[in-house]
Amino acid sequence: MPQFSKPPPQIEDDLVQLSYPAEHILQIKMNRPKAFNAMNNALNSTLEDVLNWFESEPTLWVAVLGSTNSRAWCAGMDLKQVNLGAKANWTRNGFGGMTQRFTRKPLIGAIRGYALGGGAEMAMNLDICVAGEGATFGFPEVKRGVVILAGGLERFVKLVGHQRACEMALTGRNISPQEAKSLGMVNYVVPDDQVDAKALEIAMTIASNSPDSVMATLYGIRVTDEAGSARAAHRLFVDSAPIKQVNEGENTKIGVRAFAEKKQPKWVPSKL
Repeated sequence: MPQFSKPPPQIEDDLVQLSYPAEHILQIKMNRPKAFNAMNNALNSTLEDVLNWFESEPTLWVAVLGSTNSRAWCAGMDLKQVNLGAKANWTRNGFGGMTQRFTRKPLIGAIRGYALGGGAEMAMNLDICVAGEGATFGFPEVKRGVVILAGGLERFVKLVGHQRACEMALTGRNISPQEAKSLGMVNYVVPDDQVDAKALEIAMTIASNSPDSVMATLYGIRVTDEAGSARAAHRLFVDSAPIKQVNEGENTKIGVRAFAEKKQPKWVPSKL
């Protein structure tokens, strides 16, 4: 295991599996296979803790979020828990610790099988999404008498537009990964057995870049998503603390020097 400034959080019942497949990369796999990773309170709080730790750990620069069950990434809320009267205890960052997360570092989804309901909402807030050919996306909430409330509906409407959002969310129909890609919900569709490898390939490409520049650029993208106009987003971005830290940071000097000397830069952990 790599040396961390703080150890990863304790994980009860093996609900989430962590591994480190390449330098600076964290692989997270949801592990409630029998429940198709339906989100109960325990899995939700565990993902919140893991993602918070990842974003605060300077030696980790990119994360890949997948599943140990090839038939399901996340099948949505654990309705059995709801039926038993348990109240959903979503965290500050929402369903799965991520539907309301303003990601500081790139979070890549490696989706095989079902991404339904809250699982589809989680997918709407990934920074990059790789889906297997057998993946299924959908918002079946209207079929269960509930509503899309974790933050994914708003992102979905912004992504695909009013009429396409209405057609999918009001009928509750599922869609293929190819249709999801055509709507802009997915970056890549690959054979199911290549999903993790493709996500890792992207993660390694990102991790080869300056972590300061990556984090600041992601901040700019997130600000643009949330701001009311491009001009407002630009002002917020240019005047932001991440940009100031990049300009004054060691990695900017490393990158410029490496370019001048025609060498590969050797980045240091970000202080952003």
